[in-house]
Amino acid sequence: MYRRLSTVLAASALSILATGIANAEPAARLHEGMQVVGQDVQAGLYHTSGPRPDDYGACFIEWLPYKGAKSSELIDIESYTGASYVHLDDGDVVDVTGCVWIHE
Repeated sequence: MYRRLSTVLAASALSILATGIANAEPAARLHEGMQVVGQDVQAGLYHTSGPRPDDYGACFIEWLPYKGAKSSELIDIESYTGASYVHLDDGDVVDVTGCVWIHE
């Protein structure tokens, strides 16, 4: 009985976690690392006031062909050294390094 109950509870917990993740709204801030626009973050215009002191004077956004792509496969890369804006479209796959980017 104990084993069956723990199996049911584990399955229920996984179901709740999967539902919560699937229903999460895309974020309104870009985070460090790779993300898919429209899925992980909202599409649209983002702004930054520029690099933070620990960003070594510049921030970067790489556009990649698919999630999990290597930097050597990038489609485009932009560097930002001051206050900047960037427009991201649904389906873009970006890898962000530095800066705090906020959706307009």
